[in-house]
Amino acid sequence: MRREADAHAIRVLLVEDDEDDYVLTRDCLRQLGPRRVVLEWVATCERALEEMESGRHDVCLVDYRLGSMTGLELLQQARDRGWEGPFILLTGQEDDDIDHQAQQAGATDFLEKSQLTPTLLERSIRYGLQHTRTLEALRRSQESFRELIERLPDGVCVMHETRLVYMNPTYVRLLGYSSQTELLGKTLLELGLKFLRPEDWLPLQADVQRLESTGEPIPPREVLLLARGGGSVPADLFHLPLMFDGQPSHVWIVRDLTERKQMEGRLLRADRMGSLGLLAAGVAHEINNPLAYTMTNLDHLENQVLPRLGLCATGRREVQELLADTRLGVTRVRDIVRQLKMFSRGDEDGGLAPVDVHRVLESSIDMAVNELKHRTRLVRDYGEPVQVQAKEGRLGQVFLNLLVNAAHAIPEGNATGNEVRVVTRREGARVRIEVRDTGVGISPEHLGRMFEPFFTTKPVGVGTGLGLSICHEIVTSFGGQMGVESREGHGSTFWILLDAISPEARVEAPPEPAEAAPAARRGRVLVVDDEPMIGTAIRRTLQRDHEVVTLTSAREAFARLMSGERFDVILCDVMMPEMSGVDLHQQLAQHLPALADQLIFLSGGAFTPKAREFLAQVGNRRVDKPFSARELRDMVQSVLEHAPDA
Repeated sequence: MRREADAHAIRVLLVEDDEDDYVLTRDCLRQLGPRRVVLEWVATCERALEEMESGRHDVCLVDYRLGSMTGLELLQQARDRGWEGPFILLTGQEDDDIDHQAQQAGATDFLEKSQLTPTLLERSIRYGLQHTRTLEALRRSQESFRELIERLPDGVCVMHETRLVYMNPTYVRLLGYSSQTELLGKTLLELGLKFLRPEDWLPLQADVQRLESTGEPIPPREVLLLARGGGSVPADLFHLPLMFDGQPSHVWIVRDLTERKQMEGRLLRADRMGSLGLLAAGVAHEINNPLAYTMTNLDHLENQVLPRLGLCATGRREVQELLADTRLGVTRVRDIVRQLKMFSRGDEDGGLAPVDVHRVLESSIDMAVNELKHRTRLVRDYGEPVQVQAKEGRLGQVFLNLLVNAAHAIPEGNATGNEVRVVTRREGARVRIEVRDTGVGISPEHLGRMFEPFFTTKPVGVGTGLGLSICHEIVTSFGGQMGVESREGHGSTFWILLDAISPEARVEAPPEPAEAAPAARRGRVLVVDDEPMIGTAIRRTLQRDHEVVTLTSAREAFARLMSGERFDVILCDVMMPEMSGVDLHQQLAQHLPALADQLIFLSGGAFTPKAREFLAQVGNRRVDKPFSARELRDMVQSVLEHAPDA
C-alpha cells in the first residue's frame, strides 16, 4: 500500500472493546507490512477521543458497538473536537440502516468484520485517505474563494430564493453598514425598496419577473445605491444565476462607479472648457474685425477729416469730446476681447513662461467685476511687481475662479460693508497671492475637503465641485502650492505660493505724437481681408502716403501677384474662407519667396490649431486687430525702410 510520495507509514488508531476482534483487525493490517502501517489500539471511547485530539493518527478504525456509546456517537464527538481524518466503521453484521446512518454522519466507509480481508481493508483505508485529501483541498479552495470574495473591490451578495444569505464587506460598506448581520434574511423586495430609487427599482423588478417567467437573463443596469445615512453611490449592477452551498441562487454584483463618474466629469468639463475656448476665440475674432475698422476710422476722422470741416472752436471741441468718449468705449470693448482671448488661448501644449502676476490679476478682476460690484468692495493690496513661471491663460482661470467664489461667499445686499481683498507679497524666493473675503466662511468639517473633486458647498445645480480641484491641479503643475484658511462666519482666505523670477527689463515705448509725420517713402500696399470695411478703413488711413489696393479674396490676390503685379507691402488677414492668409503665405513661399517675406499678417484671433502653430513658426510681422492708425502706418513704413530698393 502506498501513501502520497510514501512519505511515512500510515498511523492507524483502532477503537475496539473486544480483544478477538482487535486481533482479527491487527492480523489483516500486518499483512500489509509493518513499514507501511503502524497500529495503535484503545478499548474505550474516552481514550479514543484523547488520541484523536493528539493529531498523531492518519486513520481511525472504530467498532460500531462500544458499550454505552456507538461508533456513530463517537464520530460525532470526534468531529466536534476537530477530527477531520478518515473514520471507518467496523460492524459484526450487515445492516443497511446502520450503513445509511454512517454515510449521513460522515463516516468514510462501513465494513463487516466477517468480510474483512487485507485487500478490503487496504482499499478502504486508501479510499479514506484520498477522500480526506479531496475534502481538505476543497475546504482550502472554499476558504481561498471566500477570502477572494471578502476582499473583492466589487460588492457581492447572494440570495437563496428571495432572501439574502450572504453579503461581502464591500457591499455592506457601500450601503452604509458596518456588518451584514442587519441585512441577512431580508427579501429582494425589501432591499430594492430601501436601497434603490423607484426609477431604478421598478425596471429591475420587471427584469426579475421576466427571468422567473421566461428565463430571460437580467441585463446589467446602472443604478444609484441609496446608502444608510443619506449618501448615494453610482454603481453598475450585475446578476448571475449560480449554485451556492449546493442550492440554486441569485448572485448580485455591484461595482462602484464613483471614480469613473469623477473622471467622466473631468473629461466633460475639459471638453466643455475646450469648446468654450474655441467659441470665445471665434467670437473675439468676429468682434475684432469691426473694432479694427471702427478704431481706424475714428483715427482718420479725428486727424484727417475733422481739421477740414472748418468748425468753430466750440464745435470742434464738442466733436473731439464725442470722439474721445467713443474711443473710450471702443477701447473698453477691445480690452474685454483681449481678456477673453487670454482665457481661451490654447497654451496647454506650451511650456511655462514668465507671467506678470499683477497684469493677470487685473485681467481676472475685469472679467469678474460684474460678480463683485453688486456684493462687495474690491481692494487691491499689491506688493512690488513680480513675475512667475506659469501659463498665462491657466493662471488667469485660477484667479478668476477664486474671485468669483469670493463674491459668491458674500450675500447680496451690503456691498459697501463687505470686502474682497487681493494681496500680493514676496516671501523670499516665492510670491504669495491671496484672495480674502468677508463672506460666510467654511465649516471645519468642510475645510479639509475644499480641493476634493466634486465636493462643493454650493446648492445643487449651482456648483459642480470641480473649480477648486482644477485650480489646485493647475497651481501644482506650476510647481506651486495652494491652500485655504477660514473660520465659519468670519470669511475665507485662499492663498497661492509660486516661485518668483526676476522681472524682465521693460523698454518704455516713446509717447505717440499727436500727428504722424509724413512717410519717408511712398509705397504700393496690397490689403487682403474678407471684411470689406477693414480694407476701406486701412485705405483711408494709408492713402495719404501710399497707393493702396484692397481685395477680399486671397485667391485673387495670389493670381494678381503671380501675374507680375508689384507691391511693396502686403497686409493679409490670417483667417479667411476658401484661401486663408496661411495658405497665401505658403503659396508665395513656394512661388514668390521674396513677397512671402514682405507679408504682414492681420490677426483678429487665430483660433485654429493650424493657424496658431503657423504663426508661432514664421518670422513675419503681425498686427493684432483692433489696431490704431499709428501702429499701421509705423508697421508699413518699417517694411518699406528695410526693403532692398529703399
